[in-house]
Amino acid sequence: MKVLLVTGQYVDIRPDGCWCNFALKGTVENMRVLGELFVLGSKLIDYKAPAQPITEHLDFLALDHAGHLLPTSRSIRQYLNNHRKNHKTIEQMVKGKNLVIGYAPSDAAEYAQKIAHRYGIPFMTFLVACPWDALHNHHRLLARLKAPFSLYNTKRLLQNSEYVHYVTRHFLQERYPTNGKAIGCSDINLGEIDKEAFNRRIDCRTKNEARFSEVRLVTVGSIDSGYKGQEFVMEAIAKLKELGDSRYHYYLIGGHKGTRLHQICTQLGIEEQVHFLGVKKIKEVFTWLDNCDVYLQPSLQEGLPRSVVEAMSRALPCIGFRTGGIPELLEPKYVVEQKDIDGLVNALHMLENENEYRRVAERNFKEAQTYDHPLLQKRIRDFFMEIKSEIENKNKY
Repeated sequence: MKVLLVTGQYVDIRPDGCWCNFALKGTVENMRVLGELFVLGSKLIDYKAPAQPITEHLDFLALDHAGHLLPTSRSIRQYLNNHRKNHKTIEQMVKGKNLVIGYAPSDAAEYAQKIAHRYGIPFMTFLVACPWDALHNHHRLLARLKAPFSLYNTKRLLQNSEYVHYVTRHFLQERYPTNGKAIGCSDINLGEIDKEAFNRRIDCRTKNEARFSEVRLVTVGSIDSGYKGQEFVMEAIAKLKELGDSRYHYYLIGGHKGTRLHQICTQLGIEEQVHFLGVKKIKEVFTWLDNCDVYLQPSLQEGLPRSVVEAMSRALPCIGFRTGGIPELLEPKYVVEQKDIDGLVNALHMLENENEYRRVAERNFKEAQTYDHPLLQKRIRDFFMEIKSEIENKNKY
């Protein structure tokens, strides 16, 4: 069976093969069970570095089974020129396939579905985020104007999909229902969870009281995506500073320039308390998580945030906005309403109690065990094998 994945994730096609980030490789490896895989991904561009490092070799993907979607977001002229080219590429890649999968939300997934159905090919949507939340909360007016159209198009995409893979347990399913066969399961790959992470964290806090002179906050995510919300943590730090508490330092892991966030730091007068670390490999990310005290996910748009589960697997107390699948992961009192600076400050104050800190760290660590990779992988692959069997049986007649 021939399967095409259309994704907005970066795929770097080199002479020695195809490369991608850690998250996408896990997704693609699961899809291999469906059959002979073809991948159409975004082309790396010089002026926009990827938010996650391109370190993973797709050694099972032949060079002639991969293609590129051209960038469309830099200007109206670029959009008009490359939009047409991308449509032609999608049409060429869809022909002759038995199943087409679209990584959504994206315009490319919507067009891929249209072409697949034109040729009578079933379509599966892999829904990872809510476009309404991303665009409705955007700092650009044009993006906010696009929000209702994207909401409508994504709802229609899901309703017309024969198969759907949601990464949340409830949130995306409720907002974007489908008439097709569906699964709600994160495809996060934590690797082998370190069973000593909780004990090591508590032991470190017990032996090193000097650490309490600085409270290390951390967020992993692109620093140029306005919907990641790092500025709200900065405002909370500034408020704490006004109250006479300058212990809080904020460490940001993620790619891009972050010009806007640097300006916000300067305006708030907290430059010495905010540290931009840039892109880190997954092992380096885990090291930083181990060396920080609280993880924050102040996003205005999410599916089921992989970085929160990663932080929980390192026994980190986490605070997040009421966005996407975040409430599925955290205790209600550590889920803060969007843009609520006082709520962030209050949540941080609750974690100043050492007994509460330890309780939350242990609770998160145990919850992370439910996202053990082999368990999730089996659920997803069993679902994919059902799809494969169903399509192959239909093709016999």
